[in-house]
Amino acid sequence: MNFLSNSSALIIDLRNNGGGSPSMIQLISTYLYDQDEDPVHLNNFYWRPSDEHTQTWTLPYVPGNRLGSDVDVYVLTSGQTFSAAEEFTYNLKNLERATIVGETTGGGAHPGGTQIATDRFVVWVPSGRAINPITETNWEGTGVTPHVDVPREEALAKAHLMALEKLADKDGPMKARYEWYVPTLNAKLNPAEVSADVLKSYAGSYGPRKLTFEDGQLFYNRGENEPRPLIPLSNDLFFMEDIPYFRVKIDKKDGQILGIKGLYDNGREDYSPLERT
Repeated sequence: MNFLSNSSALIIDLRNNGGGSPSMIQLISTYLYDQDEDPVHLNNFYWRPSDEHTQTWTLPYVPGNRLGSDVDVYVLTSGQTFSAAEEFTYNLKNLERATIVGETTGGGAHPGGTQIATDRFVVWVPSGRAINPITETNWEGTGVTPHVDVPREEALAKAHLMALEKLADKDGPMKARYEWYVPTLNAKLNPAEVSADVLKSYAGSYGPRKLTFEDGQLFYNRGENEPRPLIPLSNDLFFMEDIPYFRVKIDKKDGQILGIKGLYDNGREDYSPLERT
């Protein structure tokens, strides 16, 4: 959390988290608020065996630096998100401290344990229930509904895109860098379609660079490097998954291919003309 305090935005992935400890919810939640803020009421529990009510609040002290209240937080969920992971999500959603992205969670809000029923069977029996101080209810049987409902496989790219778009709206030294990565994430969620004939027409040697077409896919390599698949951003603009700071732009005029431009996220460009035979 000390390292993450330097973040411009934070994505917490709970898509495979089946639960854990209420004290960990309390600890991590505290880092999401400023030191000088009043304690934040997170949740209440009613415990049936002892007939008592308990409360959880953010802590007065945590070690290291806090992320604070001004940094946007996104929580990723799926149908496998359960129990304590759901409480963390539900708390932050109702406190309006995080944007929830993904699928409705599993729906387990009542803590309990196993009880011996017979000499052959045990039964799991709830012994308490969460009572959120804002909604005065919980997520048992219903799950936590996300703000942005997308399949779990798309949740990370969607949250990343939302974070970058919001950061790009702010003027600052990182604005151009944020804007650079927005089309890449859009392409992951909504892939551009380029016909095989168009891709094949781009194949050729461009000085130290080479484009090849194989099995319906366009590949890029430079020098002795292994060919890498190109992913289209548009009909003539491509990126590579493992080199996110670099793009390939096809230079055309009146339908004739002249060369390719190498585009970089720092604004630099270089050019390689098509070698004609």
